[in-house]
Amino acid sequence: MDLLYKEDIMFLLKQRGQGPCISLYMPTDKGREGAKANSIRYKNLLNKAEDEMKKAGKDYREINELLEPANKLIDDSFFWANQSEGFAYFISPGYTRYYRLPVQFDDLSVTREVFHIKPLLSLISTDGQFYVLAISQQDARLLRGTNYRAEEIDLSDLLEKFEEKFATELPDQHLQFHTRAPAEGGVRSAIYFGHGGEIDSIQKERMLKYFRFIDHEIKDKVGEYNTPLILACVDHLFSVYREASKYPLLFEEGIKGNPENMSIQELHSKALEIVKPYFQKRQEEIKGLYYELTGTGKTSDRIMEIVPASFHGRVSDLFVPLGVQQWGNYYPENDQVELSDRPGTGSEDLVDLAAAETILNNGNVYAVEREQMPSNGIAAAVFRW
Repeated sequence: MDLLYKEDIMFLLKQRGQGPCISLYMPTDKGREGAKANSIRYKNLLNKAEDEMKKAGKDYREINELLEPANKLIDDSFFWANQSEGFAYFISPGYTRYYRLPVQFDDLSVTREVFHIKPLLSLISTDGQFYVLAISQQDARLLRGTNYRAEEIDLSDLLEKFEEKFATELPDQHLQFHTRAPAEGGVRSAIYFGHGGEIDSIQKERMLKYFRFIDHEIKDKVGEYNTPLILACVDHLFSVYREASKYPLLFEEGIKGNPENMSIQELHSKALEIVKPYFQKRQEEIKGLYYELTGTGKTSDRIMEIVPASFHGRVSDLFVPLGVQQWGNYYPENDQVELSDRPGTGSEDLVDLAAAETILNNGNVYAVEREQMPSNGIAAAVFRW
């Protein structure tokens, strides 16, 4: 299974204008017994993409060159035996990327001037993204998680920075405390700044100095400070780290116990229990805001109004229903939107387009079931102004 984050989708969206963008989605079966069916389904989707490019007037050489990397996967039985629940593949000139994901996608092949990303939105919206900072006597680990998986981020460079900055301030101290690379990279050497291997003997000020350093440095790993951070450590370290931290979304509730004895999977599971109510509450709050602002001009469920607003950065929050498309065209030069009953050459899914532009303009997108929409429209937006 592969990890997918909001920045991955933003990267896909920035391929607009680079040439034909092919987006393939399909459900997949696991194991050897599913490999052949997966391969056949995939080949059929590639054939659809090829047919669509022929209809658009692309020549055979351009088509063959574009699809060459994708065609190499057709007969790779080992690859097709190692799948998750769903498969997404993106192809444009000079770029290919696939994801094996825990979502049962419908079979879909879309060839347009921008990648079709709406089937992915449920993976990055309602459940969001979070971090787990696991601190123990001898370790500091940072995990990046989503609803379905977590990965460890390499902190080994922090050790070098810490040693460079504080080595002269830590004479004759002997308590191990180190950061490390993920498991495959091995454990880094320790920093020594206590006595006798007991965390209780460390002067609080030295702990605060180390924690302030970690808190400051992880901003480069985390990026924006609007992502929840869950602390995992023994009880007496919670208050010390909170005193040192300036991270605005450091959760009050944390994972208790020595994280050295916890696997990534266990830390992920415990953190998910803590953070899920936060994301669910956030979504309900935005839905409530939509109801509150209805009739003030700061909301809309009309796709012909939402699409231009998304391009101009007006949309702060957007609800879109899973599995619903509205085909048409948007002309940014005059903010005109044309609707179509069916997909055609040059047209695109306007719901997907609005979602893409909202993400690119740092808005939030919530991909929900139809009955969870705050209105009867095919999209529902809260505007910044």
